[in-house]
Amino acid sequence: MNRQYIDDHHIVARYLADQLSDAERQAFEACLLEHPEIVRDLEAAARMKVGLRQLRERGELETLLVATPASRSQRLFAAAAAIAIVGVVLATFMLRPPAAAPFLVASSTTLVDKRGKALPVVRGHSLSGPRTLTVDAEVEVPEKPAAIALRLLPEHEAHPPRYRIVMFALGDDEQVRQVGVVGGLVPDADRFVPVFLNSSRLETGRYRLVLTGDEGTNSMDQPSSFVIRTREQ
Repeated sequence: MNRQYIDDHHIVARYLADQLSDAERQAFEACLLEHPEIVRDLEAAARMKVGLRQLRERGELETLLVATPASRSQRLFAAAAAIAIVGVVLATFMLRPPAAAPFLVASSTTLVDKRGKALPVVRGHSLSGPRTLTVDAEVEVPEKPAAIALRLLPEHEAHPPRYRIVMFALGDDEQVRQVGVVGGLVPDADRFVPVFLNSSRLETGRYRLVLTGDEGTNSMDQPSSFVIRTREQ
């Protein structure tokens, strides 16, 4: 994430309003560590937001817009109070634990490292049916974080061509746990639906990927199921 992206996508304002996606917030917080000038922008935006809210709550905002300027000492006192509150606001945002990265995403560029750089893409498998094996593919998990590319061929074609994948972890005790979901997937020209796995979230074991038509399509209730087994590289 660079300064141009931050400006074009209003990242500072959306960050203060807690409106960023998990991936955007992680990339932005990593960027803050390298670019102190962005922190100054964040402080300025938060200071203005807090100050205006205080004036509005006290009923002084409308009066201030039409009245003569306050004395210098009054302005300094208000500024000092606003800065103190900004410190609390920023600490709340900066010190909260980072949200967990997703297991699977539609685009590999969504997965970034601590510096906000996109993870390298590792070619995975193309999965299609009919299937007779209990495991459709053995997926190697690289030592360093990466986006593992998978391609799934649906047994039931969706109209309009838009798909959704739900991912489940399959425990040895037969317990099934949903770990991720992504929608709005568009198939390639050969009808395979691409998706990317976050290697840093994968543990050794089995996972089930259930592919259906997305909401508003004709195959929402027609699943295609694929099982992968992950192992260390």
